[in-house]
Amino acid sequence: MKVTIKNLTKRFPGRGRKDPETVAVNDFDFEIPSGELVGLLGPSGCGKSTTLLMICGLLTPTEGKILFDGEDVTDVPPEDRGVGLVFQNYALYPHMTVEQNIMFPLGNLRGQDKLSKEEMKSRALEAAKLVQIDSLMDRRPKELSGGQQQRVAIARALVKMPRVLLMDEPLSNLDARLRLQTRVEIRRIQRETGITTIFVTHDQEEAMSISDTIVVMEAGVVQQIGKPQDVYDDPHNLFVAKFLGTPPINVFEGSLKGGKVVIGQSEVFDIADLEADAGTDDERFRSGGVKKGSGRKASEAGDIPVWVGIRPEGFYIDENGPLACRLKGVEVMGRDVTIVSEHPSFQGEAIRTIVDAQSGIDTTKSEVRYRLRPGKVFVFAKDSGERLYGEK
Repeated sequence: MKVTIKNLTKRFPGRGRKDPETVAVNDFDFEIPSGELVGLLGPSGCGKSTTLLMICGLLTPTEGKILFDGEDVTDVPPEDRGVGLVFQNYALYPHMTVEQNIMFPLGNLRGQDKLSKEEMKSRALEAAKLVQIDSLMDRRPKELSGGQQQRVAIARALVKMPRVLLMDEPLSNLDARLRLQTRVEIRRIQRETGITTIFVTHDQEEAMSISDTIVVMEAGVVQQIGKPQDVYDDPHNLFVAKFLGTPPINVFEGSLKGGKVVIGQSEVFDIADLEADAGTDDERFRSGGVKKGSGRKASEAGDIPVWVGIRPEGFYIDENGPLACRLKGVEVMGRDVTIVSEHPSFQGEAIRTIVDAQSGIDTTKSEVRYRLRPGKVFVFAKDSGERLYGEK
């Protein structure tokens, strides 16, 4: 089932002059290919759950259209859209058994779709086997673990054989180990069924690990769409770069001077090494106002303030390296080592860099010096946050 979203907008009215209307989703335009798992990713309040509720029909869009395989379903009631919805809090009926919970949606079918009790039991058993809880059919929700309850909720959504499966932060109530296990199961189930799936989460690790495509949102606006690794390697702006990655990207206040990227008083990189990607704006060099192709390179535009983002894996230790940081500590994490350090231009509490455990780190010194890896350094405009330079 191909899902097409055209100029989708949702505005909630304010309560007076001092409380203006809220634009929860603003001009969302996207097409989800049939059979793909798409992750809607962003912080709380970014509009991802609102988008999901509009797709399933529980919220009415202010503007725009929603199409399933070209059919306009914008005004179609939720029960007639053929969607399955998995809630964040599972929403299981405590007085019913697992089997009864899974069968519940089938009892609402009418007309030619109505099933006999034997057919409903058979369909429930198939769904339970798919999520591997067929041995728990006689238990009630209070007798299940959190992960098992989540599987019941997924089975209940799948038993209707939906055209589209919608999941609203389904793993947020599970512990870390169980989240890891359950997201693997969700990916397996989605591949086996081939159902087009939309997965809402604020956890970038979840989204990147199971999604075919991720949609990064902020304040109701889509910031970037792409394959998870492509978005990580090629962030369009500072928000996307900061939101993806664990540990997060290290952001420094810097400048462009004479063809160099400067942090503090140190020239840490040549702009020429970053010009494989000249930025996201084809019209002009945003901070300096220098148009591309104007006869003067952006790298020659003078002293321009910028943000410099460096991925944690973008550092390597070099006693003659240009970037000097004050060493705070070393965290050994098995095969990797995380170095914690400080720099006056760093925007945050501490710089976290990841190096190989075999790297020689002299913890008796107060300073650690780095060189930077091409492809892990990004330069962003100070005003807009859009990316200016950085290799893919």
